[in-house]
Amino acid sequence: MKKIALISDIHGNFKALEAFLEYIRIHPADGIICLGDYVTDGPCPERTMDLLYEMQKNYTCYIIRGNREEYLLNNMDNREGWKPSSANGVLYYTLQHMREKDMDYFAALPSEREVRIEGCPPLYICHGVPGRVRGNVYEEPGLREKVMEELQYSCLLGGHSHHQETERYKGKIYINPGSLGFAVDDVGRRAQFAMLTGTEEGWEAGLLSISYDAEGYLRAFTENGLDEIGMTLNKAVKKSIVTGENYFFRCIVAMEKAAGEAGAASVSDMPETEWAKLEERFGL
Repeated sequence: MKKIALISDIHGNFKALEAFLEYIRIHPADGIICLGDYVTDGPCPERTMDLLYEMQKNYTCYIIRGNREEYLLNNMDNREGWKPSSANGVLYYTLQHMREKDMDYFAALPSEREVRIEGCPPLYICHGVPGRVRGNVYEEPGLREKVMEELQYSCLLGGHSHHQETERYKGKIYINPGSLGFAVDDVGRRAQFAMLTGTEEGWEAGLLSISYDAEGYLRAFTENGLDEIGMTLNKAVKKSIVTGENYFFRCIVAMEKAAGEAGAASVSDMPETEWAKLEERFGL
């Protein structure tokens, strides 16, 4: 029997990652699988990256990249014009803090892969769904079933949706550990992950949620300058962390609708006055 820890969607929450690593120290695992979105949306991304590097030194790790890493890799020269703003200030902040070694690390990661653990059936891991790093089984009806129908493995591990779940379909199992750093299952100030148990017969998952120093993490937004750069979406991240409700996603969806109605090319073209209306609407 093997025990494998499964994490996804840290989003720069170094305090949640610290709590997870302390849990693993007390409750040892045979390895750690990481499904991407390690940084963006939080302060001090260097601290998160350094914890990841240290984790790889101490544990057998199976690591892929997520859509956030792809955003950064695709905009290394900032040709998309990220800047201090409500629309992309949180991304701009992270890009400014990424070191060359961090970008090289992301570039070397696959976006999905097979994982083989001795004595257990092979796993397939991805950030969203196979072939689509942003595939969201929570938001797209029927996507999970379609993916599982086509899957050549008995177990699929995916993240991206920030919702913990295990679902069985036609003899196969889909496991999502939720979000370690940005949990939105209506449970605030918690870090979500999963512990997998593997045998020759297959894989089972225990979905876990632990507390972490959320107050210390929230202070870091102000102490490290992210509040001024991230503006509305920064406030949405902080409220999401406290409440466990995804105000970040709500703001994006609402502004995309407003941009469409205004004939704007994207939410980046919307004035800060419109973002201020969202702050009032969602109580940010």
